[in-house]
Amino acid sequence: MGEEKRIQVALTPGPCPPQGCPPPTEIVCIETLKVYDFCFQSDTVENACFPIPAACVPPVTTAVAVNCAITNITAAVVQRTPLPAPAPAGFARVTIRLIMTLTFTLVRADGTTLCTFTADFPFLKTVALCAPVGTDVVVETRGTRCGPCFILAGTQVCCEIDFCLLIQSRALVKLLVPAYGFCVPAECVELPKAPLPCPPSPLFPRQCPPSPAT
Repeated sequence: MGEEKRIQVALTPGPCPPQGCPPPTEIVCIETLKVYDFCFQSDTVENACFPIPAACVPPVTTAVAVNCAITNITAAVVQRTPLPAPAPAGFARVTIRLIMTLTFTLVRADGTTLCTFTADFPFLKTVALCAPVGTDVVVETRGTRCGPCFILAGTQVCCEIDFCLLIQSRALVKLLVPAYGFCVPAECVELPKAPLPCPPSPLFPRQCPPSPAT
């Protein structure tokens, strides 16, 4: 018992030392999300065009600058089809529908805003993924970018859109894993307190300067 307690206290989360980690003390069953596959996909959409609403004050000319920002992204799996042989068992063709909400701001040459409007940009992406029955496919977006943009014929805003997708298949499972026992908390590190100025400065009100009449 004393040896087990000594090992638990000595071990802390972090990388193993150069000589390697000590042998585990037990095998435990834990419930966790297991990642079956994890991939990324980057893409660029050129000349994605959106109509300028009539609410924008005319005329809209090429002299007007366009600022574009991706303000929201939603992703959903619309189809998952098992891949036939010779693909390994469990692999599937996964089709994802993404909807990007873009916010456009049209700016005059003098820097004032002409108008602001939003538009949705839906599209599909298909990937091959290890996603056996029972797994969920989760999509994250990272590193998106909108622009440069230009105005086409005074009626449309056309932009280049870059995005990076992180796609993973996962499932809630129970795993047998080697362990070192339960985590033992360490004492929290306290930040040093700034000394209290004593006596405070200035201690008294400042003296008035001499009166011009004296």
